[in-house]
Amino acid sequence: MAKQREMFKKLLSLMLFVGVMVASVNLQEFTEDLTEDDPIIYERSSDIANEFAKEYIYFLKTGHESKSLKDLSSKLANMHTLKKLFTTSISDWETKDQFFMCTTCQAVVNIVVHMFRGEDGEFNGPNAQNNAKNLTLELCQRFQLQTGNVCSGLFDINWPTVHYIIMNSKADARSICGLLPISFCAIKQEEFDWSVEVDSKTGPLTKPKADKPQKTQNDLMILHLSDIHYDPDYKEGSLADCEEPLCCRNVDDRNISIDVGAGFWGDYRDCDAPKRLILNAFQHIRTQDQIDYIYYTGDIVPHNIWSTTEESNKEIITEIFDLLSKQFENIKVYPAIGNHEAHPANVFGNENVPTNMSSRWLYEHLWDLWSDWLPAEAKETILKGGYYTVTPRPGFRIISLSNMDCYIFNWWIYYNGNEISLPQLQWLHDTLLDAEENNEHVHILAHIPSGGKDCWPVWAREYNRIIERFSDVISGIFNGHTHKDEMLLHYSELGHPMAISWNGGSLTPYSYKNPNYRIYEIEPKTFQVVDHETWIFNLTEANEQNGLKSPRWFSEYHFSEFTDDLSPSGIDKWLNQMAENPDILQKFWSYKVTLADPNLSTGCNNKCLLNNICQLAVSANNRKERCEELQSILESNVSYALTQHVTRDSLLSVLSNA
Repeated sequence: MAKQREMFKKLLSLMLFVGVMVASVNLQEFTEDLTEDDPIIYERSSDIANEFAKEYIYFLKTGHESKSLKDLSSKLANMHTLKKLFTTSISDWETKDQFFMCTTCQAVVNIVVHMFRGEDGEFNGPNAQNNAKNLTLELCQRFQLQTGNVCSGLFDINWPTVHYIIMNSKADARSICGLLPISFCAIKQEEFDWSVEVDSKTGPLTKPKADKPQKTQNDLMILHLSDIHYDPDYKEGSLADCEEPLCCRNVDDRNISIDVGAGFWGDYRDCDAPKRLILNAFQHIRTQDQIDYIYYTGDIVPHNIWSTTEESNKEIITEIFDLLSKQFENIKVYPAIGNHEAHPANVFGNENVPTNMSSRWLYEHLWDLWSDWLPAEAKETILKGGYYTVTPRPGFRIISLSNMDCYIFNWWIYYNGNEISLPQLQWLHDTLLDAEENNEHVHILAHIPSGGKDCWPVWAREYNRIIERFSDVISGIFNGHTHKDEMLLHYSELGHPMAISWNGGSLTPYSYKNPNYRIYEIEPKTFQVVDHETWIFNLTEANEQNGLKSPRWFSEYHFSEFTDDLSPSGIDKWLNQMAENPDILQKFWSYKVTLADPNLSTGCNNKCLLNNICQLAVSANNRKERCEELQSILESNVSYALTQHVTRDSLLSVLSNA
């Protein structure tokens, strides 16, 4: 029995890596008529997974590829966009994408269990890693998931960690697919369910948080920067429309036509920020009249997730934080860690993981860079897990989380979610309890918003429990990660609006965004946001100057254009207004995508509007009660004839009239 369990764990290591990789293909035909809650969706998924696994196992054993396998492989390969797994968030995937992830995860489980169960199977002996890599690359090519260079690099970087986790994890076969953020694929797993010990002194929230913050003459101004994604290898004129997840790089791109060449100031396509863009943004920010503090909510390293190294990450991180320090030498910067700072990307363990797989190297490096901005007592928790707290002035506390322990692409979650995720959230709870006792108001910084589908629902549930308990203490939450100028509203267990998470967008144009930054106006008594202003420049216009002129930065909008009540209750009422008036929602969407030309040209149809109103009201992706209420209101007010395809011209008309 012990040998079988050990063998099964070995099988899982290949399954996890290949399963997540293969499982993210976009399905176009099988599920056109499906919704996420379709009662037969899992049955269809299992049937397709079993068919593919059966035919593929026969191929591996005999070397003969049946017509059925060829047909199914071809169909699957032609049903996805090459880069969607790497360039979009799970929150933006449709039901068919989720369906395919669940399907191929099950298929890979079946393949490895049937092919490598024997003691003399390919997973045993000195060739185990080579055989696992060969199978991974074959499936990568079969499904045309990515280039061979990307698939090979991802395997080499991730394999040691993935293999260790599965060999020593509590997970069984079902746990891997069951942890995916897909309702019809989920399986109840008690070993991955845990809870924070929350102080019960106040009980459940019985009413909305409705105190309307007011502007004053002494308001603070806080700059929010996020997701710079500096690419030192960005090369003007290089290929901007490439097959890999990151383009516009310093490679041998010959005979590139102007229309596919990288722009001088950056590019809308899958390209990160050149240094000149970052320097120009910092110079423009310096022209602002007042900045009291700077929040940086993570992600400095570019999106070359298949070719990062510890040293290259450290060099890039150092260069950007040195720039921030020099450009804003008299202003305190309060950073949070992003998922791309790690090597491998996304992979963060805690202090208990093996030394050679630890993130300690990153935390030590960040402390060296951050120590001038932070008190000495912050060192302990930064070295422990990349999180800290600081009090910039009496009555005001900032808590910066490293919340990659909610990120489903952090492999260590599959090792032991309780051990990885619980300690930091318990620390958050205890720190908020201290703040309450000291009559402090708190801002929370965290890279990943809790409502996205790539944030583990168990983590998000416990996070929201903490927010509910301390809703009177928490004055604002500030996120990044999505590269979108957006927000989400947190609701209590009884459905009362209780907190707002603001998202700072991104300085990188990756993908299809105009570079942007934001300045919050914060009233100095409760430290709530009373307004914010977003600044952008149009990338098309800037690149047309061929470097002869600097970009024309302009104020895109003030949030007070929508409402002057920025309490959680006021924002909840505003969500109703948008659901009742789709033109207002269209206007919000246009700002969300930073008025970027490619997005305005495509527009936002009915499905897009429904998704956007939903995302505003979800702070844990398996709790959508308020989302469904708003969608129901919106559906009764949308004109299907007019909004099935909203063009750039019609959207500009909406913007001018809304």
